[in-house]
Amino acid sequence: MDALRQYVIENPDGIKQFKQVAGLDANIRDLEEYAPDATLDDNLLFDTLLATTRKKWVVNQCKTAAGIAIGNETPDKLKDSGPSAAIQWLRGEFAKDFTPESPAVAGMLHENVPNIRQGLVERLTDDNGDRFPLGLPHIDDCVTVGKQNLKFIAIVGMSGDGKTTLTNYVCYNWLRQGAHVLYCSTEHSPQEIWEFMAFLHQSHPDYDFRLPCLNDWDGKKGIVTPEDLSNMSRVLTDIQNRKNLPGLLDCQQFRDWDSIVDHLNQNHKANRYDILIVDYLGRLDVPGDLRFRNDAMKKVVHDAQGLTRSFDGNKGLIVLTPIQVNREGNKKAQKAEEGEARYDLNAISTVSEYQHDLDLCLSVWSDDDMKMGDQIEIQQLKQRRGRRSPTKRMQLNPSSGAFGYIDSQAPPVESKLPPESVGAFSGEEIGI
Repeated sequence: MDALRQYVIENPDGIKQFKQVAGLDANIRDLEEYAPDATLDDNLLFDTLLATTRKKWVVNQCKTAAGIAIGNETPDKLKDSGPSAAIQWLRGEFAKDFTPESPAVAGMLHENVPNIRQGLVERLTDDNGDRFPLGLPHIDDCVTVGKQNLKFIAIVGMSGDGKTTLTNYVCYNWLRQGAHVLYCSTEHSPQEIWEFMAFLHQSHPDYDFRLPCLNDWDGKKGIVTPEDLSNMSRVLTDIQNRKNLPGLLDCQQFRDWDSIVDHLNQNHKANRYDILIVDYLGRLDVPGDLRFRNDAMKKVVHDAQGLTRSFDGNKGLIVLTPIQVNREGNKKAQKAEEGEARYDLNAISTVSEYQHDLDLCLSVWSDDDMKMGDQIEIQQLKQRRGRRSPTKRMQLNPSSGAFGYIDSQAPPVESKLPPESVGAFSGEEIGI
């Protein structure tokens, strides 16, 4: 087989350019002459066929797109024509994974006892690279989040309740665990998300200082001291060197599902994504008539769930998205007494497919008094596996954006470091 491999390396054009199955005869004869004692590998021949088929497929799709652009051709289920429709259709076709996927394990129960045994052993393994706890102990003690466990996750609540804040906190905890995350936001720019993560990183136990909150950096040079700048420079240097934050965060501003899937497929080989965060999935643009947006969103939700199962040859992908609750759900939450459930799955707005497809659903809630005190209540609405966790009220650290439990709230950490240089921040940047 080494001889065959060498032949393919030295003759790539001859391997890829045959036009039909009958052309395999000549390739087989060439291979046999090159390595008479070698046994032909069916996989090699299949890969050769696949390369040619893929090339022809791309050519045919481009021809079809050209027909759509000039209005001469309309594939099934495509109502529009013209250049925009052609680009949209071609993007969707190219997003399809044309390579063969690893088959999911299936078959007879009694024949798969070794798989059951191996699965149980893996559950007992502490160091499992496919598991990514949320960083909320009362939730993580009850459920397991991972690419082969609970992986389609939502955080629901009303505007201002803290959905995005909690999403960012969970994202930061995943980065601390070494996860590779694609973060797509319809609300915040990559710059804003990077800043969220930088301020969250000060919550790492290696740091014994507290920075002014992000809002205090808006032209308030009297609040932000040279020592604060030095401490922030230390945080940013550690992020740049992947110290204490070994994960990878790729922030993109996509506003449609096809572009997100395209980016995942095109960059996964280099970035090896574990997690996709979409803030918000329900606000993505969908093609077609706005009157049928609800039906289009149902498909997006189903596609998102399917991606959590089939991505990367069925290895899976964790998908997290915030979801807005409807008005009726919010009214119920406001009337609930302390200790009672604030929301149920009927509070999810947009499409009911979320209720069925989600593996884990959390809610956040806060009234005006709690908002003044930087507190939120976290409730678990659904888990596909595991057990229901208790509802907990948590305290937000306004400086870092990290959450802690109220009954174990630590006092503010005062910096013991003497004032230092401003690090990477120049005097011109801070106006001194």
